[in-house]
Amino acid sequence: MPNTPKFDDVAGDLRKRGEDAMQSFGRAALETGRGPMATLAGVALLGFAAGVAASLSKKAATEVAIGAVGDWVEALAAEHKQIEGLFEQILTTGETDTVRRTKLFRKLDQALARHAFAEETVIYPTLSETEADPEARRLAGDHFDIRGRLHRIEALDKTDPAWSENLRGLYRAFAGHAHDEDHDVFPVLRERLSPQQNAQLTRDLAKRAAKLA
Repeated sequence: MPNTPKFDDVAGDLRKRGEDAMQSFGRAALETGRGPMATLAGVALLGFAAGVAASLSKKAATEVAIGAVGDWVEALAAEHKQIEGLFEQILTTGETDTVRRTKLFRKLDQALARHAFAEETVIYPTLSETEADPEARRLAGDHFDIRGRLHRIEALDKTDPAWSENLRGLYRAFAGHAHDEDHDVFPVLRERLSPQQNAQLTRDLAKRAAKLA
């Protein structure tokens, strides 16, 4: 299985190379573990990115990272995998490890917010325009439900067994939502669009993500 990049890791690597151009980009492409994802365009691309990283802001680095992953379907699938990884990290913590739980939960909250913003402002409107408005409304409804459940979990005591139980339920809900998008809804939408339209969606997605980087 080919290694695939994670957005935060790639963007972080780009910024780090701006600070220390002597460090290697060999670990920039990190394995997500999900199916056939696109990878960065090899060492040549990474070498080029390193050369310009000194002039990249955090937002610009995020745009470069997303653009390097491939098209918008692959980019969002990789984000889904990252978020699932955060769920798994949190669920391995013990009830007394409240400091780590708090830190990871904050990262999860931020990642979900960034991801939802990108989908709701770029992908779902396009979905609505292609005679799939019910799908767009359903997926947006999933986001609303996820946010509500996230806020209810946040109000619970992190030492309470109910905290982990509710988080595990939210993980299942998110994973089901992501699987639906990755394997059904988004691939169908990609087929309906022209290559130019798909390329524009990828660019728009990168810009939206950079706004919240």
